Amino acid sequence: MIELIAFLLKIGGVAFLGVATIGLIRLDDPFQRMHAATKAGTLGAGLVLIGTMIAKGNADAAMTGTFALLFLILTIPVASHLLARAAYISGAELSGIGNSDALQGRIDRLASPLEERLDTLAFQAPAEVKGVRPSAQLPGIGEPAAEVLDPEGAALKPADMPIRAERVRFAAFGAGAPAFAERVAKLAVRLELPLTAVIAIDTRLAESTCDTSGALRSYRNAIGAWLPEMRALADKLPVPFDLLYEEGDAEDLLCGTADSRELLVLPIDGWVDHGVTLRTPCSTWDPDGLLRLADRHPGPVLYAGAIKPEGAGAVLHDGSDDVRYALSFALENRLWLLDELRVVGQLDAVSRLEIEGMAAAADTPVRFIDRPVERKAHPVFEPGEMTDVTAVILPDLPGPRRTNWFGDFWQDRVARGWRGDVLVWT
Repeated sequence: MIELIAFLLKIGGVAFLGVATIGLIRLDDPFQRMHAATKAGTLGAGLVLIGTMIAKGNADAAMTGTFALLFLILTIPVASHLLARAAYISGAELSGIGNSDALQGRIDRLASPLEERLDTLAFQAPAEVKGVRPSAQLPGIGEPAAEVLDPEGAALKPADMPIRAERVRFAAFGAGAPAFAERVAKLAVRLELPLTAVIAIDTRLAESTCDTSGALRSYRNAIGAWLPEMRALADKLPVPFDLLYEEGDAEDLLCGTADSRELLVLPIDGWVDHGVTLRTPCSTWDPDGLLRLADRHPGPVLYAGAIKPEGAGAVLHDGSDDVRYALSFALENRLWLLDELRVVGQLDAVSRLEIEGMAAAADTPVRFIDRPVERKAHPVFEPGEMTDVTAVILPDLPGPRRTNWFGDFWQDRVARGWRGDVLVWT
């Protein structure tokens, strides 16, 4: 009989825990979910403990179970009260109570939930890196940019082509950062645009080494080795040049504000480990997020690989808006000094006239190469199409989103042995 009572208590406890789980999944706002987790969860855990105490039937089990029950009863109400208060103050949704808010006017409450404000949070630079301003100290950085949204909330590209760039942002990492900065600085000076260099450390990567503080120290030391060269370059440029040091989610930090008028310039290789090789036993992924940035940034992304901006340009044109915007942006802003533009794809007469008009406005001769375009075909360009090509425009980056995939460098999927500039707007 005792065993049956203990079994029924355990079954009842598990049932209440199941109800709590369903409540966490199905209920609408954090307060309802918290109610399900604390009430059903506490009762479920309590019944399981009581059933276990009865099943064991000894003093040790009774004492351990009693202390565990007291711990649950004394701590869960206090914790749930503090969590609920914090959620209310942070502006969490109150969908479960309709318009009845008894605390309105009694406790200060933010107007929007935390999730809607996360994109505007800036990470402060630690004391180890001096002379570099965090984004919170820069006007216009860290502030939400005005953008047009579709009915489902996704950012839309500008309705009118072409669009002029208003600033240039680039990622600085690894020992080659100063040389890369000079390349990007020449572009910014030629376009007469302000320049922002982002020096980011991915805290997730540091945590995956299982020695977070040691990894952060190694990354900061590596940055400190070449940072003076960056400061010297910033001092001599005729355009505004800001150096930002950031720690957090590197992909978010490098992409910056959600603004299509900002050109994001990235190297063709490397990542925010800054050339420091550390084992990452706490992670199943290698430190590589470079190609994913093209999906995160809502505007044009330039992977700068060629040394000189002169030469021919090639466009893989599949008729999509992505490649139309990228091509329009490149020609309007004169990203390269092209002596010829080769457009590969099967285009209708209207698309050809549009391209010819944009190329004529940029004083760039255009040549059409009529053949089917397959995004998943690798390489995407044929050898004869890449003679003297210094830059290409793609509708999307070739997959997978890894710079090196089983020894295959990602630009070899564009054209075998080719290294140059790649512009995308995805």
